[in-house]
Amino acid sequence: MASLVGKAALPFMLKGLGGDIHSCDDYRGSWLLLMFHRHLG
Repeated sequence: MASLVGKAALPFMLKGLGGDIHSCDDYRGSWLLLMFHRHLG
C-alpha cells in the first residue's frame, strides 16, 4: 500500500447523493479525501 502514496489516483467517476456525477478531474489540484464504506444491510 505504501507504494501508492504520492501517486495520482486512477480515473473514475461516482454518482453523488444529489445525483451529480463527480470525477477525480473535478478536484485536480485540491486535496481530496475518499472514504468507502461497506453497506451492512
